[in-house]
Amino acid sequence: MADKIKIGVIGCRVGRTWVEGAKAGDDTTAWAVADLNQELAQQVATDNGVSRIYGDYRELLADDEVEAVGVATAPDVRKPMVIDALNAGKHVLVQKPHGRSAADVEEINEVAASTGKTLVYSYFMRHEAENKKTRQIIAAGEIGQVYHARVHYHYRERGVNHEPGPGRDWLYRWGLKGGALGQHGSHYLDQAWFLMGCPQPEWAFAVSHNAFPTTLEVDHHSEDYLSFLVGCSNGITIQMDTSSVTPTWKDRAWDLRIRILGTIGTIEQESTSQPSGTKRTGTRRLLGAIYTEGDDFIDEYVAHSDGDFDGEIRDFAGAIRGTNPPDVSPTTALTFMKLLDAIYLSAETGEKVRIS
Repeated sequence: MADKIKIGVIGCRVGRTWVEGAKAGDDTTAWAVADLNQELAQQVATDNGVSRIYGDYRELLADDEVEAVGVATAPDVRKPMVIDALNAGKHVLVQKPHGRSAADVEEINEVAASTGKTLVYSYFMRHEAENKKTRQIIAAGEIGQVYHARVHYHYRERGVNHEPGPGRDWLYRWGLKGGALGQHGSHYLDQAWFLMGCPQPEWAFAVSHNAFPTTLEVDHHSEDYLSFLVGCSNGITIQMDTSSVTPTWKDRAWDLRIRILGTIGTIEQESTSQPSGTKRTGTRRLLGAIYTEGDDFIDEYVAHSDGDFDGEIRDFAGAIRGTNPPDVSPTTALTFMKLLDAIYLSAETGEKVRIS
C-alpha cells in the first residue's frame, strides 16, 4: 500500500476536526498545523500527535512533506491561501462557506484545473452514513417522484447585543456568507439538495431580517433570519427558513426538521439539542403511500449524528487517490455558491433572482 497522505491543516479552531480525521484515517496522517494563535495550534497538535507547528500558513506550504492541505480560515482571508496552496503543489480541501461569492469559487477552480491538483470542498453532512443511505432510498424511487423539500432550522448562535469575539466579526457582516444561512443553515440547505439528487437551481426568492444586531458597527449586518423559496429543474422546489437568534426558545440550542416530499411518500429528518447537552435526534422516518388509504406506512427511525468529519477526510483522500469522486466537487461547489448568491441578492433587492 502507498504511504499515507500527509495532511496539513491551516486554521485550527474549525480545522481541529480535520486534524482529528487525518489522524484517524487509514490512508492519512495528521502531519502539520498552522495558526496565528500558537497556543491553539500547540493544543491541537499535542492532542493529535502532530509534530510540525507553524504560525504563518506559508511556512506550512513550504513544507515539502505536506501533500494535502485543509484550509479552514475565515472566508474573507481564505481565497489567497487556497490559491497559494494549489500553486505550491498541494491538494486542497476548502472549508465552507467556500468563498464570499461564486466568483471566488470560480477563480479557485480555475487555478486547480491549471495546476492539476485535487480540489474538494466541504459540506460534512454529505458524509454521514444515514444521509448517504437516505439519498439512495430517494434515488431508488421509494417515495416516488421528488417534487418539494421543506427545511426548518433555528439555532442559538447568539443573544441580543452580542459582542463578536476576535476574528469572528465576519459572521456579522453582510456579504461574507456568515449569517443565519451562511454560517449553519447552509449545511441543511445543502443536505436537502443532496438528498434530492442536486437538481439544477434555476431561481430564488428570499426575505431576510436583522432584527437583533450585534454591538459591531457596520452599515449592513448579516441576517439573523432568512426565509426563501428556490426553484430547480423539473419543477422541483426547496423552501427553507432559518434563524440564529431565538430569544423565546430558552431551552433549545437548535431545532432542525427536513422533509423531502415525493408523489408516494415523504422522508422526514429531525434533530433538537438543548443547551444542557441533551439531544433528541433521529433521521429517515419514511412515510410511504401517503396519498392512499390504509396503514401501509413504513416507519423507519434510526439514530442521527452531527455529520462525519472523519468521513470528509476519507472522501478527500479517496479523491486524491482517484478511488472515488469527491462528494462536493468543484462544479458542485460552484453551483451551490451561485444558489447562495441568488438567495442573498433576492433578500437584498426584494426581487426574484434567476440563476445562470
